[in-house]
Amino acid sequence: MRIPPDSWWAMAPRWRCLCWILFSALLLIGVLVTQMRERDQQTAAFQAQQARDASANARLWAAIRKLSPATEPVSVGVVRLFSPLEFDAPDLRLVRWQPGSAGGELVVEAAWAQIPTLFVTLAQRDVAVGRFSIQSEQETLQVVIQLERQDAG
Repeated sequence: MRIPPDSWWAMAPRWRCLCWILFSALLLIGVLVTQMRERDQQTAAFQAQQARDASANARLWAAIRKLSPATEPVSVGVVRLFSPLEFDAPDLRLVRWQPGSAGGELVVEAAWAQIPTLFVTLAQRDVAVGRFSIQSEQETLQVVIQLERQDAG
């Protein structure tokens, strides 16, 4: 239905203003309703995606828990204190021990087969090896080890 422009101009300015306001308000309400529907659809899609992600996350965590070993109470072993005199044995010979503020320097003469057990013994005594060097002597090897206490940081 066409409204002839003469009837628009034939109205009083007050009615034209009222018609214009009503038309603009209806148009604004239509735009707002359309935007609200789109927002509701996006929110619903987001919530559905979030639910799918949460269930997938729960399944993955359940699978990870199955793979991890059962938590058992950790038995705290007795840590023996470090003493350089322990390294003066028939297969190991203590050459020099120079203590320091956070460890010290240990020099030992040993056979090649005794070197791995030397490091195992140091690990059991709660000391870390900062650096080490192995030099060949006449019939044995001289091992120079920089030691650091584990609790020293």
